[in-house]
Amino acid sequence: MIFDWPEVLAPQDVAVLPPRKTVGLTTSLTEFTQAVPAIRPPFGLKLPFGNLFGDEVKAWRAMMALFEGRANQVRVPLFDLWHRAKDNVIGAHLVPWSDGATFSDGAMHLADDLEGVIVSGVQGQRTITADFGQYGQLLEAGLYFGLGEHPYIARRVWWEGSVARIECTPTLRTAYADEPLKLKPTMIAGLVDDDQGELMLRRARYGAPMLELVERFDVLLP
Repeated sequence: MIFDWPEVLAPQDVAVLPPRKTVGLTTSLTEFTQAVPAIRPPFGLKLPFGNLFGDEVKAWRAMMALFEGRANQVRVPLFDLWHRAKDNVIGAHLVPWSDGATFSDGAMHLADDLEGVIVSGVQGQRTITADFGQYGQLLEAGLYFGLGEHPYIARRVWWEGSVARIECTPTLRTAYADEPLKLKPTMIAGLVDDDQGELMLRRARYGAPMLELVERFDVLLP
């Protein structure tokens, strides 16, 4: 099961761990070291929280009950509020549904991310192109972006007018055909172990938990 991150919960600090190509560095008696290659390296998130009170405590407990250890996953934003194209640049705007339809009275729904910026590519591809059109040159190296439920980091970006050539990490997780590019990426993540998420309440009233998450692929990729 995949559930959405509770809006009432905002971490005090955020550490986004980019995909690492190696895991488990070991050292032998002769000081020889060897790392094991990671076939599908995941993103990680470390989220320390300030003191949670009242409804925040209840939201935390409900979220941990939804996880059921490592059985279920959460759709979590990367909480990258300051180091991304700002909301006023992305522009909250009214748009129709993907097929051009509107509500019965002609009204449209509010979008808070890019519209019409699409990407196509094959699994394993490192460099992609996207035409940002009227948005202009928004994406910079070091910013996160999303394709579907997969987050990526722009390593390098070259611009020709409004068209960006983007070198990304990781390589494309899967094949995409006209996939919308998002500047507010989310990822599907799970607990790193079954004992994550302990909330110790001081005086049985408030507490400051810590959560560590890792990107999960088992519900998204073959």
